Amino acid sequence: MKRAFTLVELMISVILLSIIVTFLYQAVAQLQNSNQKLIKSTNKTLEREDLLKVLYNDFINLTSLDIIDKSDDTDVIVLQSTNSFYKMSMPYVRYMVDNDAVLRRIESSGSELDYENSFFRFDTLARDVKMLKVYEKEGHYFIYVKSDNMQDIYLDIIPPALGSQNKENNTTQGKEVDSQKKKEGEAS
Repeated sequence: MKRAFTLVELMISVILLSIIVTFLYQAVAQLQNSNQKLIKSTNKTLEREDLLKVLYNDFINLTSLDIIDKSDDTDVIVLQSTNSFYKMSMPYVRYMVDNDAVLRRIESSGSELDYENSFFRFDTLARDVKMLKVYEKEGHYFIYVKSDNMQDIYLDIIPPALGSQNKENNTTQGKEVDSQKKKEGEAS
């Protein structure tokens, strides 16, 4: 006599198989969800790092800086730098947050945006920017960018050209103080 599976045995095996497939599907769905979150987080981190790199390169290589519009939340900054995305010689770079809360970097050949006679390029650096502020004290720059899409940026920079000028001024002032003290000591 041939031994075969009964209907009950087949039903149990189908039920067990469907339970296993359900758990596998849930595991794969959860893995895909985790993967999407990781990709999103990585993209935000890369966007932040790119913005940091651009800001750092512009400010570390700057030769002049002018904050032309200070408001409570955002400044419009025009600087001249040796850093160029488009191979310009000593470009003027304007940082501004537009009405759509987009941080833009505008590189041009002139300090004013002359749309007819000037060469310029627009770059979008970040979206949903709530604040762009630059604080300057004795050639020491502090840049703050707040955005909904990324972690806040705090960048503290002393450009080498300006930093060496400040050191020279401090050294010169120190020598003047020392020579005055010597003169006072000789007079006594």
